[in-house]
Amino acid sequence: MSARPARLLRVALAGALAFTGPPAAVAAALSIPPAITAMWEGGDAGTVRQALHAVVAEGAATGATAAKRLEAGEAAWWLGVQDANAGRPDSALAHWRAAMRLRGHFDEGFALVDALCRRGGRAELAEAHRLAAVLAEEARTSLTQRAPEAYARLAWALHLRGKRDSALALARGPCANLETRPFWTRRFVELRLAAGDTAGAWRPLAALSGRTRGRDPATEALLLRVQRALRYPDERRTFTVGLVREPIEAGERALLASIGGAPGEFRAADGTVVRWYQAPASDSVARRSALLFVLSPADTLTAPDVLVRTLQRAGHPVALLVPRGCHGAVGPGVTGPESWAGREAEWQAAVAADAGLVMEHLARSGFAGAGWLVGAGGSMAPVTLELARSHAKVEALLLTTPQIPLVEVAAFRARLRAAGTPAFVQVGPEEPRAMETADLLARHTHPGQVRVADSGEAGRGAALFRADPKVGRRLLDWLAEKRAR
Repeated sequence: MSARPARLLRVALAGALAFTGPPAAVAAALSIPPAITAMWEGGDAGTVRQALHAVVAEGAATGATAAKRLEAGEAAWWLGVQDANAGRPDSALAHWRAAMRLRGHFDEGFALVDALCRRGGRAELAEAHRLAAVLAEEARTSLTQRAPEAYARLAWALHLRGKRDSALALARGPCANLETRPFWTRRFVELRLAAGDTAGAWRPLAALSGRTRGRDPATEALLLRVQRALRYPDERRTFTVGLVREPIEAGERALLASIGGAPGEFRAADGTVVRWYQAPASDSVARRSALLFVLSPADTLTAPDVLVRTLQRAGHPVALLVPRGCHGAVGPGVTGPESWAGREAEWQAAVAADAGLVMEHLARSGFAGAGWLVGAGGSMAPVTLELARSHAKVEALLLTTPQIPLVEVAAFRARLRAAGTPAFVQVGPEEPRAMETADLLARHTHPGQVRVADSGEAGRGAALFRADPKVGRRLLDWLAEKRAR
């Protein structure tokens, strides 16, 4: 077995071992599940979808074995993910319900509860409450590491159904440690305030204000209301918010100082603040194509510093785009990436539109020359393909630890192959899913189109370029090869 399929197999087996169910069913899952094979080998989104439907049909048939039902449940889960990403919420719900019947894994359970709560109808909330209660009990007794997430969803469902005291008891108890996570902060603030726990809402609300840098009017109005109710002085508000805000802004200052850069921003038509950092190329070398790099929501602000300096020294000016919801790039109703939960494709499309506007602005200002390199970290990888499609001057793509749902990899790969744009993919051992994605892109695109660089060093995302000077040198050598052709 070659190195790449062996690595993919290890990832698949790790997923199989995460299945719940009788030991015999888990043992049966230790072969590569057909859903995984379909997503590895699919030519595009349609062929993957067809293959997954076939797996579901086989497992749902009368007399199907336990192993086939597990396989069908996994396929149904991925069909739901594909539907959700494509903006088909009704189909996503249907597939996640099927996955619960066939497999009953926490992944589809959590996705289903979240989707039902977003809908908010009486019947949907009752279903979400029942399912969340089952998941919480199962997590408590069999998979304790999933218990906080399960109890948090139970608390949220209780809150939405008006059972405020029960919701608050859970928020203070088995899921309290989730309150600092962006996905839950705003929800827990709302839950606590509804139950009359004004004091308990103070710190998470101040954290939300710090993350949004005071730019979300709704958050600021709510924080002021809570401050007055608690009779706190303005100095306490400034101090508490500053505990979160000041380290964020210090990171921004450190990045700009490190790269000799400057911030830029404008307000989009919908009121969202579009933010970026631009760093000029070194004057001592020939000017080359500018890089527009979309930061990963998971990266710290300082993570790409060495990447930027490496490219600057080689003659490439660099602009780092902040995706919506991150580092002060907020707008009405937006407090963070979690604001797009269930609408990730819409989020990526909005970020791609922002990137296009920034590229046009930088070109007019003389910052960029004739050509562009475009890059992205983590979950923003799909933005690069949209930019390659819509901008004829894109010469190459740079992806750092791309995080693409496995069910979307075939579609991404097909679009990349059709575009023909060369792509450099930087991965590291701490993010095995990104290594899997990179391997799959290299296997089914044009020969030589995708270069996968595994640093072998510690680090995540754009910070991988800090690990060893050879990491950046490989990127520059690859760019030089492309220019020589």
